[in-house]
Amino acid sequence: VWRGPDGVVITAEIPGVKLDAVDLTVHQNTLTLKGTRSPEAFGAETSWHRRERSYGPFSRVIELPYAVDPDKVRASARNGVLTIELPRPETDKPRKITITAKS
Repeated sequence: VWRGPDGVVITAEIPGVKLDAVDLTVHQNTLTLKGTRSPEAFGAETSWHRRERSYGPFSRVIELPYAVDPDKVRASARNGVLTIELPRPETDKPRKITITAKS
């Protein structure tokens, strides 16, 4: 999770997970990432010597440092890495206040 003045970026490694098996929801300042990793189908004669990748459902709930604009959230995947960009609403960003001198 990376935080900047304009928003939050989250990356998650999801190798072998079909994108239609991933569910992303954002509500106020919480992002929920759920999905299912299905095992590869092999023949009945196959026996495993070693298997390090876990399979089945997974879920992560990430508390964000501030509320985000849910209509502008973007998610993309490349090479097994999911990237979620969560922009901060303009109304929530800090504003610089100009000070005027009175005479």
